[in-house]
Amino acid sequence: MRIALLFFVAVTLVGCGASKPSAESRANTTLLDRVPVYPGATAPKTTPGDAFAARDWTLPAGARAPQVIDWYIAQLQARGWKVTGKSFDTIRAKHGTTSLSVGVRARTLEVVAAE
Repeated sequence: MRIALLFFVAVTLVGCGASKPSAESRANTTLLDRVPVYPGATAPKTTPGDAFAARDWTLPAGARAPQVIDWYIAQLQARGWKVTGKSFDTIRAKHGTTSLSVGVRARTLEVVAAE
């Protein structure tokens, strides 16, 4: 009986802290879902948030930052994005009120989105 009671209390407490993501967080994550993924990039990890959301991938061996950034410039511009800045293997782009930042650090590709 004690074990059942402890289990019930533990399950109840775990559920108490759970909350649904905000509309802003869902919008930012949805924006990430629409961003093209560099060929061969794997193991996406998403960090949701109200102000922005980020997703990191592991790039394929041999991928070089300049070629990845150039690929993103072409892909985003073809989808109507305006590249507003480029520096240190990072680009920034806007489409209406939404913004993206795409950066490459070693074999990590990071995309940050804000709706």
